[in-house]
Amino acid sequence: MNDILNAIADDLRIHRFHQETDDSFAYRLCYSALGQWCLSLARNSSNNDVGTSKKNKTSALNNLIDRYCLIFPSLSDKFVSHNNQRKDFSNYIFNIYNETGYLLIKDNKIVLANYGRNIKIGNQHLFFGIPDSSYAVNGLGIFSNNSNYTVTLKDFLIRDDLTWEEYFSSKFDLFDFIDIDIDSSVLEFFDPRSNWTPSQSWGPELKTDFSLARESVRGPYYQVTSAAPPGLKFVPINPDHYVDSFVAREYRRLIFALKAHYESPLPALIVKIDDEYSLIRLKGLLPNREYYLLLLISWPQRNAFDQTNFIIKNDFLIDVISVLKNIGIKIVSK
Repeated sequence: MNDILNAIADDLRIHRFHQETDDSFAYRLCYSALGQWCLSLARNSSNNDVGTSKKNKTSALNNLIDRYCLIFPSLSDKFVSHNNQRKDFSNYIFNIYNETGYLLIKDNKIVLANYGRNIKIGNQHLFFGIPDSSYAVNGLGIFSNNSNYTVTLKDFLIRDDLTWEEYFSSKFDLFDFIDIDIDSSVLEFFDPRSNWTPSQSWGPELKTDFSLARESVRGPYYQVTSAAPPGLKFVPINPDHYVDSFVAREYRRLIFALKAHYESPLPALIVKIDDEYSLIRLKGLLPNREYYLLLLISWPQRNAFDQTNFIIKNDFLIDVISVLKNIGIKIVSK
């Protein structure tokens, strides 16, 4: 294997999984290395000037991506969003770190939030910052033995203690629904009992007494019920003005709770690869909180923007399974 990849693997303590191809391993290593470079730029100091500018961050990361792709041609499409060609990975990776508490903006500079906060996941600690002692990297996250300032996974997710059943009951209370002057013929309704992916489960008819409705894919979205006649009643869903926010895309949580309530939970397939790694395959897109968590502890499998397939350490599975079950996802293991 290329000496550069050997050096990255040793520095970040990332191991190859059973029968992993050179192309796959190179992608995982470079993906994590780009994250480390982003954080290192924010830690840099020169003449008491700490951090980096957004312009310098973007330029440095894009130059590094270009160098990796030149050395490893198989990476040429790994850092390109196939759904949005204009999506810049350097900005994408910065947003993830900024939203999850790794980075701060101070005096128009990006700086590292090196406060020592960590979360115990499995038998390791996800460290927010760059520790002074040795550490390992999984996905975009840094794992250290430092455990001086530990917060819970629930606190990180900014979640309450509600199970999916309790969440469903709180969100689909008949007293909250109201009459809204909407032509139902222009609406699409989500079918929670559909076996298709959530994005393919919308149609012109309301098939359950509670569900979601939308005027288009871009919204607006509503909670809807036929259980309080006459006619349909609605609860408007507040739009996500900043869809890449840590707490955005919460309507997906409603989708998982609906599917679980109507006994058609969305499955997550977990396939064991070897004694160290497994593959998680989701049939739908997660709310940002859970998605960003996965980005900090695993590698998107197909490319940097893959939101449904993740390579993860087996040590982290217990906590991830608990998080997924709590929002109504059914775990299927192979």
